Amino acid sequence: MASDLGMTDVQAAMRPAIAGFLVALLLTALFGAVLRDIYRGALCTTLIVILIYHFDRLEIFFSETIGRLIGPLPDILLLAVLLVLAILIVILARPGPNLTRIANVIAGVMLALPLATLLWQEAEADDATVRTLAAEQRDSLLAAARPVGSLPNIVHVVLDGYSRQDVLANLYGFDNTPFLDSLRRLNFAVADRATTPYNQTMLAMTSVLSTDYLDPQAPLPPGMSLRRSLRKQLQANPVMGALSRLGYQTAALDVRYDPIRMEQVDRLLGRFWISNFGMTTLERSLLHRLALRWGFVEASLPRDMFETPYERELTSPFFLYVHALAPHPPFDVNRHGEPVEPEGGWRGLADGSHFTDGNPQRRRIYRDGYVEKLQFTNQLVLAYLTRLVQEVPNPKVILVHGDHGGGLQFDQNSLEHTCAAERFSPLLAVYASDGRLQQALSRDLNLVNLYRLVFNTYLGTQLPLLPARSTFAEWVEPTKQQPVSPEQLGQQCLL
Repeated sequence: MASDLGMTDVQAAMRPAIAGFLVALLLTALFGAVLRDIYRGALCTTLIVILIYHFDRLEIFFSETIGRLIGPLPDILLLAVLLVLAILIVILARPGPNLTRIANVIAGVMLALPLATLLWQEAEADDATVRTLAAEQRDSLLAAARPVGSLPNIVHVVLDGYSRQDVLANLYGFDNTPFLDSLRRLNFAVADRATTPYNQTMLAMTSVLSTDYLDPQAPLPPGMSLRRSLRKQLQANPVMGALSRLGYQTAALDVRYDPIRMEQVDRLLGRFWISNFGMTTLERSLLHRLALRWGFVEASLPRDMFETPYERELTSPFFLYVHALAPHPPFDVNRHGEPVEPEGGWRGLADGSHFTDGNPQRRRIYRDGYVEKLQFTNQLVLAYLTRLVQEVPNPKVILVHGDHGGGLQFDQNSLEHTCAAERFSPLLAVYASDGRLQQALSRDLNLVNLYRLVFNTYLGTQLPLLPARSTFAEWVEPTKQQPVSPEQLGQQCLL
């Protein structure tokens, strides 16, 4: 948590931390009773914790040392070797009180550093101010929103990392025309030159759901506070606030990514029983790798997300927000929807240079995994949109877009080494039962104007469309931002 400040709340870490502490105590007592030595019992527990939570580091160490002499070891064989070593250590070692005291001091120092960082973050946080700014923005921009005829049901589908057709063809060697043609047969309009205002999900979606760029609203908070601020702004976003004021029932599907988890809505659908932080803790452990190997882990794009008719549970007029981690990594599902172990190892939600490391082999893994997951995404989404068009009561509006494009040639901290045409060129398609939204959609709409278009068309506002603008923000320091020129957006990056 300390290494990803602002991505989730400190309270989210409490349950996994307490659970881990209690399990460690239980194991220590159990092994201590079996071995009739509490210090050796504690040593057993320590070795288990190291093996479960640091297996990846041990694997890297062995591959860079012994692996250079005898070749790479399969992970199952390496695990067996490490288990044998652990057993030998327990048999031969005779730890006592002095060693335990030294280990406790070391562990205390290791724990104190991230705790101090987290406590400092909490002390610096000003969530009330963030919510006030969001409320003021909602009142100033969308205060004129009012019913004009029957209020349309609105379904907003975000497909994380979904690139435009021209990018998919040039950079991924994939023809997405059949999917887009199917959308058009459902009477969707496709903006084939659409752009996104930002290269990161939180920045892009905060901009979309506030109908504005981030810089005019308020000075950007420093460093690590920006992501926390954006999460709070997303939860108090002006679009959902205005719709609630107009009498909409708001709903969202739960998602395995806390920054865009809309838990403030009237109904959070498909709620997970394990928290996102708890799942992240498991994903960084050996247990998750073994569960992947044995097929016990659900893919990051589960079928029931789109196949379960949650919309039937809602009361008109409703607003339903669906954010799918697709075709964004992890690439843990193939084109048929079958869970697979990601090639090259599990890297969670790591995208762009965090995934590829500038390595041509990892770029190939990214491209192949992206296309596989994209094809399954297309199948699910097309069936879902067909059901929405047929079953959701009229009037209705359906919005489908990527928050940003893919990350094959995306450097998280360098615009110079990024293919801007890939990252800032998302899919965008819109549908309205009366056809007016399709007619109003321009081919090159920037996502910042998406809800300005919806509110102007159906909710009585007269908001001017903002000039299209795209901004690159660094991952390590997201307040460091650079404007992306039209030339950079138009430059092709070939496969």
